[in-house]
Amino acid sequence: MSQGPTGHRPGGLTALAVLNFVFGGLGCLGLLAIFALLSAANTLSGGALTQNAPPSAALIYLSLLLSVVGVALLIASGVGYLGQKRFLGKTLGTVYGILGIVNTLLAYLITHDFGVMSIVGLIYPVLTLALLNSVFKDDFPNP
Repeated sequence: MSQGPTGHRPGGLTALAVLNFVFGGLGCLGLLAIFALLSAANTLSGGALTQNAPPSAALIYLSLLLSVVGVALLIASGVGYLGQKRFLGKTLGTVYGILGIVNTLLAYLITHDFGVMSIVGLIYPVLTLALLNSVFKDDFPNP
């Protein structure tokens, strides 16, 4: 693995990668639980959840889809941070940050509630965007 211009990866970039793996793993577990609950509820209702779904159900499924993509981006960009890869790290990390903000705003549109979890859902994507495009902007020498 080639390293940055100074011969080593910044410790903050390594910490960001570890956070990505932790949040990505927790996101995977959360999504598995949600899909299991949705599947069980759909089975118990005889498929009525998808047939008679209210218009907001489309937003819920869109949010779930964005969450799946977000988890994949977290893990992929974490690998990119470790390898200091421009596309895999910086680009996908930036896309995750934007997607995380959009998904938090979508969750607000669905629930009309902006609580602690919404704030947590905004902090890490905003922090990721800020760090990747300021502190670590020159630490991705590998294509």
